[in-house]
Amino acid sequence: MEIDELKQAVLRNLSKGQAKALTGKQLQDRLGERDTRSIRLSIIDLIVQDGHAIIGDSKGYYLAETKEECDIALDTLRNSYGMMLFRHYKYLKIARNKKFSGQLEMRL
Repeated sequence: MEIDELKQAVLRNLSKGQAKALTGKQLQDRLGERDTRSIRLSIIDLIVQDGHAIIGDSKGYYLAETKEECDIALDTLRNSYGMMLFRHYKYLKIARNKKFSGQLEMRL
């Protein structure tokens, strides 16, 4: 399926509200795709290029029904990924210090 065709098919299959969320696997089965990668890329395009408020969370993918629903998803992403990125930063810094101790130190 071509990217624009896939984007439109994804959009047609998504419903408003978390209660009607579809997992990546469910979208894959509905659209007859071999994997979910092309679906994820289509969803990114739909959000970034086309401005659709598509939320992907632990329940699956869905269209934000309200501004508040979108705000909650944004807060969740900021809090979850903020901590994840901070941990990655901290662990990478520790690994760098172990691996390169005695060598010229990189500044992060």
